[in-house]
Amino acid sequence: MLRISFVAALFISSLALVSAPAAARPSDDASANRADGLPDNFHGKVSYFGNHSGELIAARTGDAHKPSRDCVRPGQRCPVRVGGSLQVDLEFDGVVVRGTFRGSGGLRDSGLIGRRQGSQCRLFDLTDGSVWSGQCNREGFVGTVKSVGGAANQLTLSFETVATKTNDYAERARQRLAALQTARRIEFLRSVIASTDSVDDRVLASVELDSYGWTYDRLRPETLTITRRTKLRRGTYQVEVEFDLLGGKKGWAIARIARDIIVCIEFWDYPGKCRAVKLPTPPAVPRDDGPEGEDGEHSSFIMPPPLAIPRAAYGA
Repeated sequence: MLRISFVAALFISSLALVSAPAAARPSDDASANRADGLPDNFHGKVSYFGNHSGELIAARTGDAHKPSRDCVRPGQRCPVRVGGSLQVDLEFDGVVVRGTFRGSGGLRDSGLIGRRQGSQCRLFDLTDGSVWSGQCNREGFVGTVKSVGGAANQLTLSFETVATKTNDYAERARQRLAALQTARRIEFLRSVIASTDSVDDRVLASVELDSYGWTYDRLRPETLTITRRTKLRRGTYQVEVEFDLLGGKKGWAIARIARDIIVCIEFWDYPGKCRAVKLPTPPAVPRDDGPEGEDGEHSSFIMPPPLAIPRAAYGA
């Protein structure tokens, strides 16, 4: 009896070990939500476009003096179908969300404010307090709208939109800083080349400056090293330089010097061809004009001017 109980205990333990990894494995849906979601500290703006559909019960459907024959409810409060296009712009400041929306087919323009938890947004209409709730992420904004109980106009609708533009303010600031640093570095290297510094310093500055015009195999400036100096003839010699490339490989350059003047430089990708140093154009620095400038050249998508969408007055 004791032996049977021991075997049964071993069998139960093995089942627990087999099922444990499956229980600990996150679901595919959860992984998808993380991939599409916005970071909790995201600071930027997402624009969405799609449609909406639902019903509106206005304070009065017909005219006070000419009641509608189609509506027999007291107070002429009969539901009216609404639906059409919808454009939503949401600005995320961490978990706080602000935005605006505009649509056709009976939906009037207004603003939104609220909070989000992960990819779930709960926003309130600034005009009548209607609740916009649903999933909001970098892929789309999908959910429902429900008026508060005591509102004169009762709106109930569902909406579905897709993201058409994402503007990450932190990424824009990073790009601006990188462009400024590159422009300053180019200016500094040009000043070194034009100075009376040592030939070695001017050779290293020339190779690094030339690399800013390379499309591929960008070098790592901190790895620039002079490896050899070779005398060619009276007053002329060459300086050999090695460096690491961002792709993991190594490159080299050979500078021809005549009377302490850099005549030309030969690079590893075009051996046998000694050419003058290319002077790159400093990159354009993004404008630092805050959220109002998100439709500039640094936006991930340039939106056309707002369309003149015909729409009925809300509650008309």
